This record gives sequence, structure tokens and C-alpha cells, in this order.
Amino acid sequence: MTKIYDFLKLPISTSQDLSVAALDYTTTLTRKFRVKSISFKFSQAITETITITRDSKVGANYDAVLRNKDLVAETTYVYVPERGDDAYNAGDKIRIQCTDANSVGIVYVELKLVEG
Repeated sequence: MTKIYDFLKLPISTSQDLSVAALDYTTTLTRKFRVKSISFKFSQAITETITITRDSKVGANYDAVLRNKDLVAETTYVYVPERGDDAYNAGDKIRIQCTDANSVGIVYVELKLVEG
């Protein structure tokens, strides 16, 4: 029996040293996908703002901020979308941003996505 794997089985990850610059990461996916979760881990307690945006393939007028979260002395944060906010079309993107207002720490981000 052949086992079928999701094309996005492995998480997508990125990181940014906030003492150098803010995080501004955008996915590049060519198939329909669903967001399971987006996890943030910080190398130390940070006070910054994270923003998660749906970057629509049909243009900026259709982009939507999914979460804007002010973190105060946090070391982790997990975003789990509501059902209905988790489905993306081929060509849509997810933009993840984290400010660097305090210029300290490293942010590690892991996106768990599945096809469909």
C-alpha cells in the first residue's frame, strides 16, 4: 500500500535576529493550502508586536490582517486560525511580521500547513 503524504507535511520555518532588523517573511506557495498553526518562539522574553496577514493573490485590496498581537515579556506565542480563516487559494500568501522596537532577541517561526 502506498502512503500519500501532504505536499506541506514538513513545517516551514524562518528566523530573524531582532537586534539586526524586524522580521518580515512571506510564504511562496503555488497550491491551495490550509493553516494549522503558526508558532513563535523567542530567544528571550520580548516586548514586540507580531502581525499575520493574508496576502491575497488578487491584490492588496483583498489582503486581510488575521492577527495583530502585542507581546509583553513573552517567550512564545501560537496562532491557530478559526475554522474558515484557515483556507487559502493557490497563489495566496501569508505574511508574518515582528517589530524590532527593542532591538533584542531572535524570533523563530514555524508554520504548519497542509494541502487543500
